[in-house]
Amino acid sequence: MRRFLLILIVLCLVTWGTVFYLLFERDEQAAAALPTLMVLPSLTPSDTPTRTPLATDTPTATATLTPTNTPTATATFTPTLTPTLSTRVVEISAVMPGVYVPSTATDFPFGTILLSAPPLPIEPLPDATNEPPPYAGWYSFESDNPAVHYSTPWEPRLHASASRGQYHRSENVQSYASFSFEGEGLRIRYIAARNMGIFQVVVDGVVIDTVDAYAPELAFPGTRVYTVGRGTHTLELRSAQGRNPQSEGYVLGLDAVQVFRGTANTLIIPPPIETYTPTPQPMPAAGVELVGAPPTVQPTTTPIPPSLVTVSVVIAYDENGNRAVDPAEGVSGISVRVVEVGTNRVIAQAFTDSSGFAQLQVVTSAQARVVVPYFGKVWQLPNSRRGGNVRFTLLLTPGNQPGLIP
Repeated sequence: MRRFLLILIVLCLVTWGTVFYLLFERDEQAAAALPTLMVLPSLTPSDTPTRTPLATDTPTATATLTPTNTPTATATFTPTLTPTLSTRVVEISAVMPGVYVPSTATDFPFGTILLSAPPLPIEPLPDATNEPPPYAGWYSFESDNPAVHYSTPWEPRLHASASRGQYHRSENVQSYASFSFEGEGLRIRYIAARNMGIFQVVVDGVVIDTVDAYAPELAFPGTRVYTVGRGTHTLELRSAQGRNPQSEGYVLGLDAVQVFRGTANTLIIPPPIETYTPTPQPMPAAGVELVGAPPTVQPTTTPIPPSLVTVSVVIAYDENGNRAVDPAEGVSGISVRVVEVGTNRVIAQAFTDSSGFAQLQVVTSAQARVVVPYFGKVWQLPNSRRGGNVRFTLLLTPGNQPGLIP
């Protein structure tokens, strides 16, 4: 096999050599001098042929496009931050019925002040009228504070022992004082005297205390401290329409309202109060009576129609001791009332004028009486069911003048 290939190569070389020789020989013959008819002296024949280069085509390199791999964009997943809670907000536990889970104590924030009740006020307290809100601690709202409202005008009076030297009073048992405040503690500073009645302390519509303001001498005490809880509350002071048996009247007086408001770090937690709820017990029947026929209808009384009664009262102090009402001896501003016997309900009320005269008209069918609470005087109305005119006169000694009574 190798010998065959070698012979084939030699033959190819001989063949290509012969071809090249023939091509060069033909070119030399074409370039030989041609005979001419004239001799050119400038041309000298040469025995050496001159090789004339021929133009050949030169290959020009052309750009060949080579396919290249183009990378394909692929989606890259970028991790995102997931928000997590550093503080536990709420925790839900599922408890099976009948399984007891003990409670876990919750810690109070740092700096929290725990109190079982508002602290007792130490007078004199700061006047809320002279300082802007918000208030912290104990503050005093005087009886003339713009936030204190009276359903009817109350009479202001001056006294050195009163808070800021002034207080307000009213003889009208239907009148009341109201005050809206924000705080956790409350205390009322009131007036006690021998003509004061019983009043109620009402907070948010609930009666939380009843106070008897009777005292043999004029004084300005305070109630106990009431815990009312955080938030906005409404206070009302109103007459209980009652009095101490030794009292001479039903007067209601207000000196100041004292309010305690804790700071943001103060928390008042009252101690639990144990209450006893009685269990109802079945009671045996008092007796069983068998009735063979319907009971006999008992006769009913016919109510007496109400009638008009005009009551005239004159109150004066006998300055000259003649036991008669003289000019300029009348006592003004004294409350005169007509009340029902048994219920003590006030039917009518009036105040004496500058001459000491007061007149009331009552329409009633019940037994009634005329009362002057200021002096503790009572008159029975005779035949009040039949109507008519009744007149009463009250003479006082000079020592019992109203100016000496608070």
